[in-house]
Amino acid sequence: MSFLFFPFMLAFLYASVGHGGASGYLALMALYGIAPQEMKPTALVLNLFVSLTSFIQYYRGIISKGICF
Repeated sequence: MSFLFFPFMLAFLYASVGHGGASGYLALMALYGIAPQEMKPTALVLNLFVSLTSFIQYYRGIISKGICF
């Protein structure tokens, strides 16, 4: 149960300060004994997902305020 809860908590905390959270995911997976060959691509995918989600939310905020580049 805790392994399923902690990645979401890490993603929320890292995204709240503008990061993807790859170091947190790697640390969590290392604590749970996941093989390094599986850790690297998993952390990359999670990092990209969180970063993309944060970017989309930021971009929507800019568009809704009418700020153009």
